[in-house]
Amino acid sequence: MNIRKIFKIYVLLIVCLIFSSQLAFADGIKERMKQRLPVIADLKAKGIIGEDNQGYLGFVTSEKPHQGVIAAENKDREMIYMHFAKQQKTTVNVVEKIQANRKAERTKTGEFFQNQDGSWHKR
Repeated sequence: MNIRKIFKIYVLLIVCLIFSSQLAFADGIKERMKQRLPVIADLKAKGIIGEDNQGYLGFVTSEKPHQGVIAAENKDREMIYMHFAKQQKTTVNVVEKIQANRKAERTKTGEFFQNQDGSWHKR
């Protein structure tokens, strides 16, 4: 086998390893977020949490049940935003603003979202 073929196989192997690690990263986050969804949906429906103006979940009331679930969700969102920022060659702040706007637009009737001035509003 010549050097050129060995090099091509080596490069292909590296690309496959990188791609598979990216998939594992995405699948792990997706699964964790899917598991948290019922708790998050319930807290949103009760008006306890909402989508904040930075693309994360925030507490609307002084009542703060399931803080660990909300913190874990926000951590996974941050990881996704950092990944998007790197892919798009931009900053995390830009991705956060875009996601905040998207999430605010998708807020269901009766749920809360936060305006840029920090005030909470019910859809």
